Amino acid sequence: MANKVSRYNNEQWETAKEAVLQEYEDYKQTLREQGVDYTIKNSRQLLIYQDLVAEWQHKLGTVITDLEDNVFALTIFDDLKKRKVSSLLARGYEHISSWPDFNPTALALWLELEEDEAMA
Repeated sequence: MANKVSRYNNEQWETAKEAVLQEYEDYKQTLREQGVDYTIKNSRQLLIYQDLVAEWQHKLGTVITDLEDNVFALTIFDDLKKRKVSSLLARGYEHISSWPDFNPTALALWLELEEDEAMA
């Protein structure tokens, strides 16, 4: 089996990783600025952002291995080329929230938090 050649180099991946993590930090800052009620109202979005960003928080080699075949994750490079900032998390949330089984009820949030806690 031939070695697979990555479409993007390590520097490009590092820039992408930093951009996604910055998008997440910017979102958390918005939550802090808007306060508790806003954060509670948008808690489902926060949970989805946390799920999406989890893949990007690994060491760079793992990020590349995990995401180099992920068509959606690779759209970060278009973001950076066109806008110089990440909108990957926002676009991911928009996509996921359109799923027919997307159910941001209080019970669903609680169950997801319990599941995340159990995995930690």
